[in-house]
Amino acid sequence: MLYTFKNPDGNSSFMSIELLKRSFYKAIEDFPIFAGRLRQVQTGKLEVVVDSDNLNIPKFTEIQSSMDFDKYEAANFNPTLLPDGAVKSTAFLRGGFQEENIKLADICIVRLKNCGGVVLSVSIAHVLVDGYGFNVFMHRWADINKELVTDSTATDLGISNVVHNRSILQKAVPTPQEPRLSVIHNMFIPSSYLSRLFAWVSPGIRGTIFDSIHAFADISISCFHVSRETLDQLRQSVKKISSTNLRISDNDVLMAAITIAYAQSILKHESERTNTGLASWLKYAFLGSSSKNPKNFVTVEAADIRHRIPNANLENYSGNSAISMMVHSPIGLLQMPASSDVLAQVALGVRKSTNEITSEYIAQVVHEAESESDFVFRPLVHNTFVAERMMVTNLSRFTFYTTDFGWGVPQFVGPVNAKFPKFTWFYPAHPSKGGIYIHLNDYSNILQHMRTNSFWAGISDFVY
Repeated sequence: MLYTFKNPDGNSSFMSIELLKRSFYKAIEDFPIFAGRLRQVQTGKLEVVVDSDNLNIPKFTEIQSSMDFDKYEAANFNPTLLPDGAVKSTAFLRGGFQEENIKLADICIVRLKNCGGVVLSVSIAHVLVDGYGFNVFMHRWADINKELVTDSTATDLGISNVVHNRSILQKAVPTPQEPRLSVIHNMFIPSSYLSRLFAWVSPGIRGTIFDSIHAFADISISCFHVSRETLDQLRQSVKKISSTNLRISDNDVLMAAITIAYAQSILKHESERTNTGLASWLKYAFLGSSSKNPKNFVTVEAADIRHRIPNANLENYSGNSAISMMVHSPIGLLQMPASSDVLAQVALGVRKSTNEITSEYIAQVVHEAESESDFVFRPLVHNTFVAERMMVTNLSRFTFYTTDFGWGVPQFVGPVNAKFPKFTWFYPAHPSKGGIYIHLNDYSNILQHMRTNSFWAGISDFVY
């Protein structure tokens, strides 16, 4: 993530790298796994080993930018304007044959021109934390730094109550009690040559391969803003049409809206290109029949299971406890003009999928993942070659704008510019603005269709 802070006084000591480093290393005493080393113990299975005699110290760098804060602010904090090398621009771990040499956390401080502000780029591997754990760490780091800004000699910096022990989550996940649920069967992606290959190679090589696949693709980013007022109007329109008593959330409505606009954009893009010859043969060879003429558009969202397992007591668990939730929306429905009725049908599908994340669902997904060595890599391969699919991460409930390192809260918080297609983030706008930002990574032509989609243009404002 990118945290942008304004330096109102132009003070040269603003967000001192010496102080940030000191507080960062103090913070990872509460998160020792950040200094661990990745080890592949079997095909598709990884573990993080923390050895006090051989720590993998996170990377910490500083870069000077020739751009001033006002220009960056006027461009709505578009991350593509930051200097090359300022942010980690890959969605994957990289490091060649030796996975133990891969840095699992990467911090970069970008100083804007004339001490006008700082962009703090923080990349932490998903094997360490999910969005919740990331947000907890950032607040812990900021709180320590704020204490040191007040008193640089402070030593009593408190102790975090986060829990890192992965066995707690393993023990909390129940054993499957029923035959495979139909929803699990529908989300199950068949194995392929590529998914088995990616499970076999090291994480560093796997990341390099995926990055190489996307390196020469015309992948771009776009950001849109949906106001609080518009969200409320959309939610009320869905509730009026719905004949059920199901609770409709902001996420249900946003997921439905982005699914409709995105699917229409992708289908328009696909109709403009040919899918024959070598590309079509390779697609079928790698993915088999699952890639031919899909009837549904699949929206995949990461769902936090901390509060979905009764009596699990996972509130303070800092590790990755996200699980995939898949929403299958009929392509025929999505091709229809985007009316309130269509929005309601898709939103109810999202709500139904959300409600299906029960203890048994979680147990079966975890069981499948542990039984099949390439299980977690199948969606990545499928997402690369199959157009009718999108992945979503919702960060809109996280308290990014209370992250104060002692020099004030950030003016903007958003994701890095990662070259990975068909990926969407929801994240909160600054409290003074309200609403939610939607950040998309995809091929430029698809994003152009998104910007000109009449339904999407009617409910969102283009940011960059």
